[in-house]
Amino acid sequence: MAMQLMTPRWRKIHALVVVIAALSVQACAPTRPPVEDLDNASRALGAARSAGAPAYAPAEYRAAGQRFDQAQAAEGRQDYDEAIQLAHESAADSELAAAKARLGKAREAVQKLSQENANLDRDLTEHASPEAQP
Repeated sequence: MAMQLMTPRWRKIHALVVVIAALSVQACAPTRPPVEDLDNASRALGAARSAGAPAYAPAEYRAAGQRFDQAQAAEGRQDYDEAIQLAHESAADSELAAAKARLGKAREAVQKLSQENANLDRDLTEHASPEAQP
């Protein structure tokens, strides 16, 4: 009779031990190599370079490159969690650099158009006929 009272407790303890062991094994299991994450970061870095980030957003572009290099080094050490995190940071820095490059190019285009408009206004004013002027 005493044995029957202990059986449910033993089952609960046994189930708890199994759950804890499973969680421990899962926590210690290696993460997958971050091949896709590194590929995405590499593509984002290339897109930032193509957008002109080295000229328009050099700090952000440099940070993206450094994080990408660190991600590759972490992958080499098989520290996949760190590699994934660094690859994501590199991609984010690359996107920021590309956006800043697009903004810089747009500002230059606006500046160029403003200068052209000012030149046209000056030319119109200088070449206006005397009878058109009040």
